[in-house]
Amino acid sequence: MTEFMLVYLVLIVGACLQSVIGFGLGLLGAPLIYLLMPELVPGPMILNALLLTTLLAVKHQYDIDLKQTGFSILGGTAGVLVAGSVLLYIDAHQYQMLLGFCILAAVVLSLVGVKPRISIISNLIAAMVSGFMGTTTSAGGAPMGLLYQSEDKNKIKANLSVFFVYINMFGIAVLWFTGAAGHKDLELFLRCIPAILIGWLLSYFVNRRINEEFTRKLILAVAAFAGVALILAH
Repeated sequence: MTEFMLVYLVLIVGACLQSVIGFGLGLLGAPLIYLLMPELVPGPMILNALLLTTLLAVKHQYDIDLKQTGFSILGGTAGVLVAGSVLLYIDAHQYQMLLGFCILAAVVLSLVGVKPRISIISNLIAAMVSGFMGTTTSAGGAPMGLLYQSEDKNKIKANLSVFFVYINMFGIAVLWFTGAAGHKDLELFLRCIPAILIGWLLSYFVNRRINEEFTRKLILAVAAFAGVALILAH
């Protein structure tokens, strides 16, 4: 019971964070929840993200850039397919340390002044890495978050939410097909729904007290946290 209460707390904070900046539920939650209840990663966490990103995509539908989102989905599809193939033969947990270092490297590049320009190529690459990371570890927000870090906060939430709705749907389907997810994951997800909704509602109060520069810093902080957590949890 105590463990699940801690899981609820992590989910509430993660859902609130993602509702504010467009990603964070998987980045913040996956490493901590893996330590508390490993059975919640990645299947139920992907379903949690699917619920939340659907709510956010509907709310911010008028800020969606269909052209850029289309290229993101194309790259994300490739990443998910690669992840699915890897999961057939290799334990995904072996990749946590490598992925953690990759996230930290991306944060360092941003801190020293490197802000990737949003283009077809950058979208495809970031989306591919996000799709792979999201499917193998349920923490795939950093690459896309770093790409969109300098955009308007509503555009960040709109485009990242639509992207992750698709990636989460496709990712859970791939996990189900490979046997890495099943009915037990669905049962665990249903138990998590109240925490996701509470975090989403809390974001309405946080949203009024945040600006775009702080949002960018928050994205970098969350990405750095995820990198360190993945390495330590390896």
